[in-house]
Amino acid sequence: MKDFFLKALLCILLFTTIISCKKDNTTPKPYEYNGPLGDLVRVIDEKHYSAMQVQSMLPSSISMFVSPKNSVKVFTVEYKSMNKDEDTVKASGIIIVPLVDSFAIPMISYQHGTVLPKNGAPSMVKGEEYLLNLAVASSYNVVACIPDYLGLGTGDGQHQYLHPREEANSVRDILRCARKIVKDSSFTTLNGQVLLFGYSQGGHATMAAQRQIELENANEFTLTGSAPMAGPYALSRTSQFDVMLDSVYYPNPFYLPYLAVSLFNSFPVYSSYNQIFKEPYATRIPVAIDGYHSYSYANAQFDYYVSNMIQDSVKQAIRTNPNHPIRLACRGYDLVDDWNPTTPMKLYHCSGDDNVFYDNAVYADSAFRSRGANVELIDLGSANHTDCAPTAIFIASSWLQSLMKWDKIK
Repeated sequence: MKDFFLKALLCILLFTTIISCKKDNTTPKPYEYNGPLGDLVRVIDEKHYSAMQVQSMLPSSISMFVSPKNSVKVFTVEYKSMNKDEDTVKASGIIIVPLVDSFAIPMISYQHGTVLPKNGAPSMVKGEEYLLNLAVASSYNVVACIPDYLGLGTGDGQHQYLHPREEANSVRDILRCARKIVKDSSFTTLNGQVLLFGYSQGGHATMAAQRQIELENANEFTLTGSAPMAGPYALSRTSQFDVMLDSVYYPNPFYLPYLAVSLFNSFPVYSSYNQIFKEPYATRIPVAIDGYHSYSYANAQFDYYVSNMIQDSVKQAIRTNPNHPIRLACRGYDLVDDWNPTTPMKLYHCSGDDNVFYDNAVYADSAFRSRGANVELIDLGSANHTDCAPTAIFIASSWLQSLMKWDKIK
């Protein structure tokens, strides 16, 4: 009997140890949030500005185009979204609500350009893109959203540059968050119209969000208009891709390593940067592209003739193989396949763009129109990427304003 109890005790201890080991070896999800996507995690900051205060905050480059007329509430928020691994994560952004009680008003989302350091996101810097949307909200009577994108601002994780699903999720979920804030307050009423616009990476994010909403969330959001501007919509099949193959000067060489980090984390194309990049660049990538270094620091780490950073054997393999894994991975970031826009879309771009090449817009316009979409490409001239932005943004916002309705509340 004594032996029986000893054996039973040993079995229990062994079983407990096995269960304990299994529990210890179970890797928990890195982020744990309950509740629906788009739920508010917290309001970081809340500000109230009169129309006169908004006007006083605007630089002349913005104030010459708009006339603020309503007070606004500005919410810097954290909200729930979903990353590429389907983890519920915390994202951050800005929601600007005009104080209008006699009309039901539209909602707009502005997608910002490339941001490298986490603390360079609109919710933290509150620079010109924020001021632009402050002016739009006050002048046009529209709720304005500015998502930071996943992994930027105070959001969880690392930003996966140009990842369409993560871009689109951040937009969709800040729209949900804004809708809940408006509903829970007495500031204003929404009329259901949703409009999208964005420049550079924001152009790509705008198109990614439009695609996802039309294909997956059409019953939830009524898209009225979309204005993608100067985005790399056809990355794998335009001169944008050829930068890594041809010996040409590129003004922001950190873009390529930034994309490489995103591809590295999203597709099983390569297991180390050394398989693609020469030294010292391979070693520098995870240091410079970590979310905590500036543009100037990152650019200084890389070659302005970006093809010089790529292994010669890799360049040759890509040239001879149209289905090379790197090209196919980049194709996963293209936005022109297996979808045709149903919302009116205008593509704004300068043919002189030196960062995001004009043939991205030409390719997208041609592909969509060949399938019967209501799309128009507007060439804004020979200005470079930076100089084109103000003109594109204000022309686009004026077109979107022409589509807006303000419904009298009875």
